Amino acid sequence: MKTVFFNSIGRKFIETMVLLFLPFYTICQVIQPGTIEYLKYSNGVNGIRLGADLGSINSKEIAFLDGNSNLDVDSCLNFECRDTSMLKISNDISLDLIGIRTYKNKIINIYLFFPRVSSYKILYDFLVSYGNFTYRPSSYNDIYYWDSSAVSLSLLYEAKVDMGVAIFTCNQLNKAMLADKLKNANKALANNDLNYSQVDNISVPGKVSN
Repeated sequence: MKTVFFNSIGRKFIETMVLLFLPFYTICQVIQPGTIEYLKYSNGVNGIRLGADLGSINSKEIAFLDGNSNLDVDSCLNFECRDTSMLKISNDISLDLIGIRTYKNKIINIYLFFPRVSSYKILYDFLVSYGNFTYRPSSYNDIYYWDSSAVSLSLLYEAKVDMGVAIFTCNQLNKAMLADKLKNANKALANNDLNYSQVDNISVPGKVSN
């Protein structure tokens, strides 16, 4: 009788552990580098997470970009990362600068500035990490987009410019920022403080028009 009892308890324990760890195991199995889902799962780079509060980064590791503490046209603040150890994103790729853009104190964009000579290494690294790009406006321009429901990534560089940039965007925050900007523009129109051509100027950061 005791043997039957302990065997029963043992089976229930195993069943409980399977139920607890199966979702975690499944996630680990499914979300692998080389897929767009991995872009969502990573949600940033080198410990900087999109959507996180700016306070999640040590204040000693960041400073206002170019010393400018003013809000930009989208009511965002721009910072640069001072921790040089974070500039290395792979064994053979080093960045020139990591920029952080915040909206209402939340990280909406992460900018990776890199030397033009590293552009194809960056592209290859993104292809390995996030799979094939989801959109490329033109085969004649070095502009690539990886779009997921939560995170978007833009990669832009060209031969005549010495520096390229990769832009990670938190889609939820970006939508909120654009909605607020449109709301404020409409309010200004109602007060005759703005003309319609300025409303048409509202654009999505990280997107490049043809």
